[in-house]
Amino acid sequence: MSKTLKIMIAVLLVLALGLFVVVATVLILPEQFDHLYLGELADKYLRLRTVDATEENKVIVIGGSSVAFGINSQLMEEYLGMPVVNFGLYGPLGTTVMMDLTRGYINEGDIIVLAPETDSQTMSMYFNGEITWECIDSDFTMLFKIRPHNWGDMLGSFWSYATQKLNFYRFGKPEPDGVYDHDSFNEYGDLIYTREEPIMDDWYDTEVLVDLDPSIVEDEFIDYVNEYIAYCESQGATVYYSWPPMNELAVQQDEEGVLAFATYIRENINCQVISDITDYIMDAGYFYDTNYHLTDRGAIVHTTRLIQDLINVISDGELVSIEQPAPPQRGDGSGEPTGEIEDEDTVETEDTETEETEDTEATPTPTPEVEETGSNEDAEYFIAEAYSGGDGLILTGVTDEGKQQDTLEVPWEIDGEKVLAIDEGCFDGCQVKSIYIQSNIERIMAGAFGTTTSLTGIYIDAQGGGILVPWTGLLDGAPSRARIYVSQENYGSFIADYFWGNYNDRISIE
Repeated sequence: MSKTLKIMIAVLLVLALGLFVVVATVLILPEQFDHLYLGELADKYLRLRTVDATEENKVIVIGGSSVAFGINSQLMEEYLGMPVVNFGLYGPLGTTVMMDLTRGYINEGDIIVLAPETDSQTMSMYFNGEITWECIDSDFTMLFKIRPHNWGDMLGSFWSYATQKLNFYRFGKPEPDGVYDHDSFNEYGDLIYTREEPIMDDWYDTEVLVDLDPSIVEDEFIDYVNEYIAYCESQGATVYYSWPPMNELAVQQDEEGVLAFATYIRENINCQVISDITDYIMDAGYFYDTNYHLTDRGAIVHTTRLIQDLINVISDGELVSIEQPAPPQRGDGSGEPTGEIEDEDTVETEDTETEETEDTEATPTPTPEVEETGSNEDAEYFIAEAYSGGDGLILTGVTDEGKQQDTLEVPWEIDGEKVLAIDEGCFDGCQVKSIYIQSNIERIMAGAFGTTTSLTGIYIDAQGGGILVPWTGLLDGAPSRARIYVSQENYGSFIADYFWGNYNDRISIE
C-alpha cells in the first residue's frame, strides 16, 4: 500500500470519527425542541402507541394542522365509543410521514380517517427532513418509522438540525407563548388554546387560497395513499377519506369546480369517501388564523360533521344531536364582528351603580404610555399607500433613487402615519444588499423582496410572531444566498413560530 493511500485512509478515518462524535453529541444532548409546537408530535406518537397497547379498536384521524385545530377527540369518543387519536400536526412535515408513523400500530377493527389539507404540498410526496428531525428530537424511536425513500433527506438536513439544537443548548431553548406552543395541546393531541374568533384581515388568508383543482394532487401521492390503504386493510382495519375544513371565502372554484375535485378524489382513492365536500367548506367566522385552522366554535362544528359521517357508515346512521355554535358575523365587510355572539353560554350582567362614600380613595390617574418610535432616516426612498389591514400604511415600492442604495431601512412612519406592512414586489429592481426591518412592521407579503438580485441579508428587529408572514413565498424572487438575520434573543421565537418556522433554513443569528 502506497504512502499516499495510507494518508488518504487515515484522513477519511479521522473525518468519519469526527462526524461520529458530532452525531453522537447531538443525539445525546437533552431535547431542545420539546416546548415548541413541533414537540407535540412525540406526544401524539406516544398516545398512538398507548392506545394501541390497550388492544381496543380505535379511530385515528390523519392529516395536517387542520386536524390538530379541528378535532375534539373527547366528543368523538363519546359518540363513537372508541378511543380517538388526533394524528395531525403540521403541513410541512408532509402527509406521507404521518401515515408512515402509524404503521405497526394498526389492527383489526381500527378505523383510519384520512383528511389532508387540500394543498399542493400536503397532497404530494413532500417531505421535510429538518422539520422531521425537530419533531422527533423528543423521541428518536420515530426514526425507525422513516421509510428508505426519505433517508437521503434526513441525512442531508441533519447538519442544519444539529446546528439549531446546539444553538438552543448554548443560548437557551425557545419558550414560545401562545397558540403555537406545546402546552396548547391536551392529552388527546387536540389544540385547546382559546381561539374565539378570526384574527385574519378580512377573515381569510388572501395569500394562500384553497385551490380545489385536481392538478394540486400528485399521481405518486395517490399511489402512496392507495398502498397505505391496502396495508391498513391487510391488518383488518378500515380506511375512510374525509375533507379538511376549508374557509368558504378562500375557495377559488365555483360549485361545479368543487364537485369536480371531489369526484376526482373519489375516482382515484381506493377507499370510501364518507363526507360531502360542501359540508366542509365552512363559514369564514369559524376560521382562526389560516384558511384551514378553526376557532373553538369551528372545531365543534367540524367534529360534529365528522362524527355524523362516521356514524352513517359504521352504524345505523342515527342523527347526532350536538348543539352547533353560530359563527360571528362580518357585518359591514370591515372584517370586524358586528357585536357579541349570543348563545346559551353567554351570561348577561346588569350594570350597578356604586355609591361613593367618604372613605373611598380616589383612583390615581394612570400615567399615559409613551408610544414607541423608530427611525425614519430612509422614509424618502419609499412609496406607500393606506393599508387595509390596519390604521397605517403599507409600503408598495421604492423610488428610483432608493433603488440605487446599498442598504435600506424600512421607516417607522411616513408623513406622520405609521408603516405597518410591506407589499408584494416592494423591493423589485433594487440593488440593495441589506434591508433593515424595525418592530413597527406587522405583516410582510409573499414576494415582498422581489427581484433584488444583490440582496444578502434581511435584518429584523422584532420577535417571531410579531410579524405575520405568508405560509410560503416570502422570499420568492430573492437570491438563494439571502438570509434572514435576527438577534440571539429573538432567534428561538422565530424558529418556534408556526409561519416563520417554515423558513428556518434561511434564518440565522445576527
